[in-house]
Amino acid sequence: MFLPDNTYGTQKRLRFMQEKIERFQPKRVLDVGCGTGSMVTVPLARKYPHIQFLGIDMDSESIRFAKSNHTLHNLAFRELSNMDTKEQHDFIIATEVIEHVDDPWEFLQFLGGILTPKGRLIVTLPNGYGPFEMMSMAEALLNIVGVIPLLRLFKRLAMNGARPVGKAGADTLAESPHINFFSFGQIRQLFKEGGFEIRQYQPRTFLCGFGFDQVLRSERILEWNQKIADILPPFFSSDWMFLLEKGESMNPQVYKRGPLSTLRKMLNTRCRSSHSS
Repeated sequence: MFLPDNTYGTQKRLRFMQEKIERFQPKRVLDVGCGTGSMVTVPLARKYPHIQFLGIDMDSESIRFAKSNHTLHNLAFRELSNMDTKEQHDFIIATEVIEHVDDPWEFLQFLGGILTPKGRLIVTLPNGYGPFEMMSMAEALLNIVGVIPLLRLFKRLAMNGARPVGKAGADTLAESPHINFFSFGQIRQLFKEGGFEIRQYQPRTFLCGFGFDQVLRSERILEWNQKIADILPPFFSSDWMFLLEKGESMNPQVYKRGPLSTLRKMLNTRCRSSHSS
C-alpha cells in the first residue's frame, strides 16, 4: 500500500502517521496542504476505508488533478478558499507546509482554530540547517549561475530532446519554494508560541536532496539513512516529524527571518523565477 521508499523517508513518514491514526482512532482526518494527495492523503485513505479523509490546498491545479485521479468513497479534496473554517477537526496533518507559508505563526493559529480542544496535529518539515537544505542552497546557487540549466540541456540532447512526463507521483503541481528555515530550537519555540505542546518527535532521514538522491539508492543504504537519523542529534537530520496537541494560548508574535534565512529565501525565489522564464 505504501509508495516506494527513498532518501526522504516516504514510508517512515507514512508509518509515523499510521501509528497515530491507529492510536487515536479519529473519525475524520484533514490533510492541510495536500497537493495532489498522492504522497499522503491517498495512501492513508486506502489504508483506513472506515475513516473520512479531506485534503485541502490553495493550489487549484493540484486539487483538480487530485479530484480527477483519486476516487475513493472516504476521500474528498477541496480548495482552501472553499473550506468551512468554522468546522472543527480532531486530527490534522500538515506535512511539508510550514516552510512555504509567509507567516508561520499565523498558520499555526489557523490550524489551532480548526482543531478540536483534544485534537491532534502532525507537522513535518525540513531541518532548516540540515543536509537537505544546505544542498538545496548549493543547487539554487548552481541554478542561478547557469551550471544546472546547462547540464539539463546536455541531458535533453543526449535523450534526443525527450522530457520526463507524468504527474501521478507528484506531491504537488505548484511551484512553491521554501521561504522559512527553522533550527530545532526555533521550531520548538514557534510551536509553543503558537499554542501547541510537542507530544512526540521523530526524525526522518539523515541525508537527502540534491546530490544525495542520485547516489543513495540501494535498500540497505536507505534503511541505514533512516536508522542513523534516529541516533544522531536532531540538528543532523534532514527532516523532522512532530505530534502536537493544544497547549496554552500565547500572545500574537511577529515572525522575523534572520539574515541567513532572508538570503536563502531570496535565492530560492530567484531560482524559481529562472525556472519559470
